[in-house]
Amino acid sequence: MKKWTKLAALLTVGTVLVACGNETEESAEAPETAQEETTETSTETPAESTGSETEYQDMLDQAQAQFDADQTDEAAGTLSILLKNDLSSFPELQSEAENLLEEVNVAQAEKARQVAGASSDKTEYQTERQSSVLSEEYLADTGESIEEATDEELDNWLTQREAEVKENEEKAEEETTPGSQFATDAEAEDYAFEQVMNRLELTNENYSYFVDKTDEEWVTVEVRETVEQDGVEWSNMIGLYHFNLNDEHIEKLDSVTGEYQTVE
Repeated sequence: MKKWTKLAALLTVGTVLVACGNETEESAEAPETAQEETTETSTETPAESTGSETEYQDMLDQAQAQFDADQTDEAAGTLSILLKNDLSSFPELQSEAENLLEEVNVAQAEKARQVAGASSDKTEYQTERQSSVLSEEYLADTGESIEEATDEELDNWLTQREAEVKENEEKAEEETTPGSQFATDAEAEDYAFEQVMNRLELTNENYSYFVDKTDEEWVTVEVRETVEQDGVEWSNMIGLYHFNLNDEHIEKLDSVTGEYQTVE
């Protein structure tokens, strides 16, 4: 499992990655414990409107359904993607989306303040604590909830996991079977990550990415957007994706139904 961090400068062609286990000259190794610096306010301009009003309305309805189900992180992520489009031709829809996002952000900030106020030893790793990928691995390794882990416990676990990942990659390289599609799990994760990033255009300086090869067929890619309001930081769920290594199709989790749907 890897956490990928995006370089500060966005690229218009290709993807430059900083990741554990990547030792090429074009990219530098980044430990799994590193957190992205996202203090600058995004200056992105809305993308040209390429969808129909029906498609945008479906996204708004999905965000509302997520919010109604108390899935505030997912709702904010859906609205973030929606509002990156040029919605000037649909002013009423844009206004509804902006108003809903404001309501979602207020709810998120309150939750984040409650978490921060509950314990002074849980102030770091907010994005990691919200990650579905890391939550499952932490529970499997420790039998405990990642949300209950102190900063020190989480730091120690991430450091240990990083060491284990490197050790496993080195062993896999030594035991590579000739003719296999990918020499190591790391290569499979690299490939799946690049496919999801490029095909779904998920490049953003405020995004964090968690990548995990779950079995011989699937790689999970979790994309979260770090945001801050009134000095409180949390992350929105942009999407939880599955990439199929056999036929290379991409699925995205519908958080309301709990089912994955093919998107590419």
